[in-house]
This record gives sequence, structure tokens and C-alpha cells, in this order.
Amino acid sequence: METETARRNMVEQQLRGSSVLDTRVLNAFLEVNRENFVPPDYARQAFADTAIPLPCGQHMMSPRNQGLLLQSLDLQPGERVLEVGTGSGFLTACMRHLHVRVDSLEIHPELAATAEEALSAKIDPDVSVRAINAWSFRTHIRYDAVVITASMPNYDPHFEQWLKTSGRLFVVIGHPPVMEACLIRQYGSDKTSCNRLFELELDPIARPSASA
Repeated sequence: METETARRNMVEQQLRGSSVLDTRVLNAFLEVNRENFVPPDYARQAFADTAIPLPCGQHMMSPRNQGLLLQSLDLQPGERVLEVGTGSGFLTACMRHLHVRVDSLEIHPELAATAEEALSAKIDPDVSVRAINAWSFRTHIRYDAVVITASMPNYDPHFEQWLKTSGRLFVVIGHPPVMEACLIRQYGSDKTSCNRLFELELDPIARPSASA
């Protein structure tokens, strides 16, 4: 009962309080057990309005920011999403709850393994988690959306190559403490638009090595 009260408070105070009003997103936060994706040492902070430390020097985004991210993407059932940075796997699980197929890339094998277990990805054909540096990723698949859960100091169009025409890409650009979430939309073979969304500070994306 205490956990469910904390979960409802998270949704009402943090998400609705930040104008996350998409009922599908709100339901995902109510129905996906966020506490299952939080490291045991931070169990008491599972529903707090804070970024939670993860292994490998990474962080799990606050519920508020994850809700804003999902609402901005407006994912539709049947779409296919590429996630760069699996992290805890909670955002992956929420996207799966929205009935999309998710291919998630995680550079840290430890995080990939933990997230895969929490997601039960081995038995869900619509979720895949791969331990790989996203800059080395190769695929012929074109995605409806690409989600980068890390920041870039300056925008790099590298990840646009995996978007369908009319696809959208979520990315955070800037240097701490001034970073901004943006939604890049592709609407032609070589045309994009950029919608600035909200301030969001994230860990920097790992860059490719000189030999990559």
C-alpha cells in the first residue's frame, strides 16, 4: 500500500505537475514497477524527483524528465524505436508499455545485463538489449523514433541515418549546467526541423574511439 501511494503521488505531483497529461504515459508510470529498475541501495528513492545513480557512473533520469520525454515523442502502437543508452531499463519498459517495439543499445555490459533481466527481454520478442557502443551500431532498419538518453555538447546528425522519413529523434544538447532537450523531425530525404522542448541535464554520450 505504501509503495502504491508513493507511485500515485509520483504521477500526480511530478508528472501531472509538470504538464505531462498524456494518459497513456501516465498509465505507463502507474503500471510499470519503477522500483524493480532501481539499484537496491536507492530503493527508498525509487519514486523521488531526482536522478538516481546507476553503476558505471551513469544515472537514471527523474520520473518527471522521463515523462516529459515520452510525451514529446508521442509514440504510437506498432512503431519501432531505437534507444541509445538503456541505463536501468525503466524507460525501455515504459516505451514497451506503449505497445512499441524497442531495440536498446547500452555501452556498459553490466547495465545491459541488469536491464535485460529486469525487462525479461529474453522472453519478449518486441524488446532487445545489446551491449554495444552506439557509434559502432550497424543496421538496415529505419525507426519511427530514436531516443538518445545521453547528452551531446553539440548536435551530431549521425543518428539521423536510422530514422524513417517523418521520424523523430530525441536528443539533449549543451554543456552543464545549460542543456536542452530537443526533438529533431525528419520530413524529407535531407530536411529536418528542431523543436526545443525543456531543460534537461544528462550524462554525456560515450564517443567513438579512434579505432572505431
